Parts: sequence; C-alpha cells; structure tokens
Amino acid sequence: MADVRYKQYTEEEGRMYDSAISRIREGMKNGLSFQEACAAIEVGDAELRGLILDDALKIMIAEMHFGKGILLPQVAGLLKVPMDKISTAVAEMLDDVGATAAELYRQKNPDAPFGNA
Repeated sequence: MADVRYKQYTEEEGRMYDSAISRIREGMKNGLSFQEACAAIEVGDAELRGLILDDALKIMIAEMHFGKGILLPQVAGLLKVPMDKISTAVAEMLDDVGATAAELYRQKNPDAPFGNA
C-alpha cells in the first residue's frame, strides 16, 4: 500500500492520540456510529487527526474481526463504514504485519539472505 503513513509521535501527540482513541471508543459505547464518534473528536492538526482516524478504524476491525471472529461485512455494518474502506484498512493491516515480520527476521538473522528471489 503506497500511501500508508507512519509517524513517530511526540509526547504531546501521544497524549492527544490516546485521548482521541478513548473518546471514539466511548462515543461508540454510547451508541454513536464510527463516523459520528470520529466527528466528535477535536484534533487541531489535520495530519494527526487523519492518522488517529485511520488507526481507530483498524483497532475496531482488529477487535471485532480478528479478536471476536465477526465477519468483515458484519463489521462494516456494525461500524456503518463502507465495505471498500474496511477492505482497504485490512489490506494495510496485513501489509504492516508482513513488513514487521520481515524487519524482525532481518534483525534476528543479519547474515541471512533476504529478498524475493
């Protein structure tokens, strides 16, 4: 996924991130849709807000689909998020897992061959 973004958060951004994720979770527990819960958070930095919203969706998918075994179309319905957005988020999550696994392999096996050949 070419447009996946990663960011090292400052301490302040980390606090803002944690607070926003908590507020999204709380909003959903109180009956808001995912989009409504996201709209209710206030984050002044547009880039940080985008990262938070992307991560919040991935967290919800991970908990519901991978954690509880809820089928992805049902996750989309429960969150009231289009299935194509769910599919994109899952693909990004799987790419992240692959990249992390490859990095761990390189760290543990620095002299081993690595590549696609």
